[in-house]
Amino acid sequence: MAENHPVGFRWVMLAKERGAKIIHVDPRFTRTSAVSDIHVPIRAGADIAFLGGLISYVIEKERYFKEYVQAYTNAAAIIADDFQDTEDLDGLFSGWEQGNAQYSSKSWAYQSFENADKGSHTVAESHAEKAAHFQADEPKRYERDDTLQHPRCVFQIVKRHFERYTPEMVEEVCGISPDQFQTVAETICNNSGRERTTAFCYAVGWTHHTVGPQIIRACSILQLLLGNMGRPGSGIMALRGHATIQGSTDIPTLYSLLPGYLPQPKASNDTSLKKYMENYTPSAGWWTQFPNYMVSLLKAWYGEAATEKNEYCYSHIPRMTGDHSHMTTVADMADGALPSEVSFTEICAGSPTRL
Repeated sequence: MAENHPVGFRWVMLAKERGAKIIHVDPRFTRTSAVSDIHVPIRAGADIAFLGGLISYVIEKERYFKEYVQAYTNAAAIIADDFQDTEDLDGLFSGWEQGNAQYSSKSWAYQSFENADKGSHTVAESHAEKAAHFQADEPKRYERDDTLQHPRCVFQIVKRHFERYTPEMVEEVCGISPDQFQTVAETICNNSGRERTTAFCYAVGWTHHTVGPQIIRACSILQLLLGNMGRPGSGIMALRGHATIQGSTDIPTLYSLLPGYLPQPKASNDTSLKKYMENYTPSAGWWTQFPNYMVSLLKAWYGEAATEKNEYCYSHIPRMTGDHSHMTTVADMADGALPSEVSFTEICAGSPTRL
C-alpha cells in the first residue's frame, strides 16, 4: 500500500501517529513492512488458512463481539435440517447436484419458523424477501437461537467448519510460527469491540487467486465476528490498482457497463427491456434481483417519464454494436475503419445503435 497507494497510505500513517497498530501480511518485505508494527511473512497463496486460523481463534477464545453478532448478523438463524458441510461430502459444499453440475441453495435456506416442527424450509421466496424478513419488525419469520447454541444455527456451523484451522495447521500451511500467529490474533482482538475497530486492506493479489472470493469472504466472516462491519474505521478495503480502476467500474466509465455493474445493452440481442432482463438475470444468487436494479436506474435517470408502459424509457439507452473499448477504437481510427465525419443531425436522427 505504501508503494502502490501512497495517497491512501498517508491516512494509515496518520492513524499510526494516533496510536493505531499496522500489521502487514505479505511474502515480501516492502516499504509498507518497514513502517508496520508487525510484518507477517506468509507463504504465498496461504491466505485462507491464515484467515481461517484467526476465525477459529476468535470463536474458540470467545473474543467475538457477542452483542454485535447477535443483533447485526444472521448468526442465530437456523439452517435447513438437510444441510451438510464439506467433510460430509468429500470436500464439496452442501447442495451439489452432479446431474446438472451446479449447486442448489435449498439446503442453505433458513429454517421456516412457522414450519420448524415439520423440518421444512422456505426456498420459493426471493433473496430480497428473505433479507426483509430479518428486519426488526419481523424477527420471528425464521427460526433463531439467540443463545447461539443450536447445532444448526449459522454460528455453530461456522464454528465447526473452522475448527480445523489450528495454530499448528496455520504454521504448516502458512509458514507462520504459533507465537507470531497468536501475536497477530491478540492484536486484532484487542483492537476490536465496543470501543475500537480494525480495518483490513487487501490488494489485487487476493482477487488474482483462483479462490479469491473465498479469501475475501473469509475476511468478511472474521470482521463480522469482531464487529468490524458498518462502523467507523472498520470494514474491508479493496486496493484496486491505480487511479481510476474503481471509478471505471462503479461510476462507470467503461463502455460495456451501466452504473451498478449492469451490462450495456447490445443492439443485436437486447431489443427490448423484457429481452434485456431475460438475457442477464441468472436463476440463482443475489443477481436474481437484476430487474429491480435496472428499473431503479431507469427511474433515477428519467423520473416520472419512466413508466411500465414505455419500458421505463429503456429505448433511450445507447446500444453496443461491437467492441467499443478505447484501444480498439484508436486502432480502428488508424486503420480508417471509422467514418471521418458524422453530423449531429445524423446522430440524432438515427436509432440508439448509432450512438
